[in-house]
Amino acid sequence: MKKLSFVLAVLVWSIFLPACGGGGSGSSSTSSSGSISVAITDAKPVLPTGTSHVFVVIDEVSVHSSGGGWTSLPLTQSPFTIDLLQFSNGQTTRLVPQATLAPGHYTQIRLGVQSATLVTGTGQQFPVQIPSGDLKTDKNFDFDVTGGGSVALTVDFDLSQSLVATGSGNYILKPVLHIVATAEAATITGSISDATYGTETQATIVVTLDNDNSGTITAGDEEYTRLVVDKGTSDPTAFSIFWLVPGQSYIVQVEIAGSVVYTQAVAGTGIPAGAVYTLNSGNPI
Repeated sequence: MKKLSFVLAVLVWSIFLPACGGGGSGSSSTSSSGSISVAITDAKPVLPTGTSHVFVVIDEVSVHSSGGGWTSLPLTQSPFTIDLLQFSNGQTTRLVPQATLAPGHYTQIRLGVQSATLVTGTGQQFPVQIPSGDLKTDKNFDFDVTGGGSVALTVDFDLSQSLVATGSGNYILKPVLHIVATAEAATITGSISDATYGTETQATIVVTLDNDNSGTITAGDEEYTRLVVDKGTSDPTAFSIFWLVPGQSYIVQVEIAGSVVYTQAVAGTGIPAGAVYTLNSGNPI
């Protein structure tokens, strides 16, 4: 299967990191360099019925400095194979261990995807085609590395939007990735009552970027992610939307049996860095 390299274009948001090392002009490279680590995760995504595993093989992670070139980062193991369905509900796994990186302003991250495979509950395996173009990547993200400082990033590999079924057991992977500084990530939580589920056993949470801050979905807005919430054994069923970029405005919708049963706009001012925002004032939906 052919390898895909894709670039995460990055623009506005910078991470300012405190220096945490000493040393004068004769100090070692440890104090003059910074460091970076990268984790990877996914939500409980909306996927084709019967999907039990989605294996993705990554063989490269590189970062690009402003006005400079690319720097390859070491992987926890090479190539790095992950079943993304095992890392949801806020769980992550380390993609890049803490690695030395020269101080500077970095504006792009590149991942090389070697292959992907979908596995059903009956054990059937379907290779996932990885096209060389038509990729959608995250925006509005860049980061700074300072001498003696460190930065930790989390990549949310959004399978709900990335995996496309084309029929007859054929699938295409068009990676949609969200990147956030791990310590800065915001979370939206809520709960769904048994009465709202009715006779259904699943709800779908759809999160839309409210780009014009209007509080309603308009033509300029775009879907950010969606995830499945299975009805729990206790009433209500709690859910969380992890790894959100803080300061962004979102519109959260709850769908059951294809109908929207709840909508709430969440202004960016309500979810600053590291915040947890609770829907419906803490009451079950």
